[in-house]
Amino acid sequence: MQDPDEQKGDAVKTKFGVVLTLCLLAAASAFAQSTRIDEVEGVGTPNYVPVFTGSHRLGNSSIFQFDDSIGIGTTAPHGTLNVYETGTNTFVIRGTTTSTSGFVAGVVGETTSPEGFGVLGTNNTGVGVSGWVNSGAGFGVVGNNFSLDANSGGGGVEGLINGTTGFITAVRGTSLGKSGPSVAVFGEQFSPEGQAGMFINRAGGTILIGSVSQNPDITVFRVDGAGTVYANGGFVPYGADFAESMAVTGDRSRYAAGDLLVIDTNSSRHLTLAHQPYSTLVAGIYSTKPGMLGSTRTVDELVAKDEVPLAVVGIVPCKVTAENGAIEVGDLLVTSSTPGHAMKGTDRNKMLGAVVGKALEPLKKGTGVIQTRHANAMRVDSISGEGATSPFPRPASLRRCKNTLTKTEAVR
Repeated sequence: MQDPDEQKGDAVKTKFGVVLTLCLLAAASAFAQSTRIDEVEGVGTPNYVPVFTGSHRLGNSSIFQFDDSIGIGTTAPHGTLNVYETGTNTFVIRGTTTSTSGFVAGVVGETTSPEGFGVLGTNNTGVGVSGWVNSGAGFGVVGNNFSLDANSGGGGVEGLINGTTGFITAVRGTSLGKSGPSVAVFGEQFSPEGQAGMFINRAGGTILIGSVSQNPDITVFRVDGAGTVYANGGFVPYGADFAESMAVTGDRSRYAAGDLLVIDTNSSRHLTLAHQPYSTLVAGIYSTKPGMLGSTRTVDELVAKDEVPLAVVGIVPCKVTAENGAIEVGDLLVTSSTPGHAMKGTDRNKMLGAVVGKALEPLKKGTGVIQTRHANAMRVDSISGEGATSPFPRPASLRRCKNTLTKTEAVR
């Protein structure tokens, strides 16, 4: 039988245990309330990232995880992150930076694959990639290629199209300003071996077209696949003569613009300085600034180091001498004994085939350079003025042709 004192002790212990348990429960409840540990419940679909739908409830978010891919708005993500949006006037992904200095970017796309794309924009009907800027000095879209490898064929910006019908453009520049010196497409180059612009038609068709007006466009300039230029407005160069590129005998440094040149009978297709009066070998004048230069070379062939521009027709500065008398405006010019210089012709018996042109400026004495109206190998009567009498009779064949034309006109 238990001693009464022991019974009292057990009762005290029991009461103490109960009190201690109650205290622990109260402390746990207070701790839970202080740390906000609440029960969370809810239901969800596998692979969806959960989102709080209430203070104590979870539900599905629009973020779907499939293996290592994340889809937002789609359960079939392509790539690491795939965002799908069906709304209008909205942004699927937007990156914004408010920094006003330093190298910052709203969105960065990066790839290390040579066949890959840092940023790829596709659109079945509209714009694949669009860049906006609100600064007058800014750029909507900039493409940079920092590689120093010049043999890879890369670039900063590339436009590709696959269409075969209709009017489509791989790269397009449009300036909407109704006034001001804006440029729709601009190319700039800092390398002397580079090109600011290059156009290639691999199929051999038209290379370049220039048009004006609108609805319809009016083509005024075209370069075909053979390099032939068609221009409605003509060609207005700075130079005032047509020249041909021809080789000279000896060191090219012996020759200078304005020299009177003759055919070198000791070399094939070569010229040399004129040095005999009234030479019928006269070929033309070393052009100072040809408005048009013809040659036998293709575009990619380098200019031969022994060639000079030989003016064939036009207004050309020419070296002249007054050794046969002062030159007046309108005088016929022939070769002289002064190398590379022309003089006025006075002996009509020697001038057939020897006249190089007409003087447009006078030379009273000595030597100098004057403007001349150059017309290679002209007949004396063809350049001596309207109604002038030629000391040389016209060829019989030409006389017969003229008489025939006169009779024909009379019949009509």
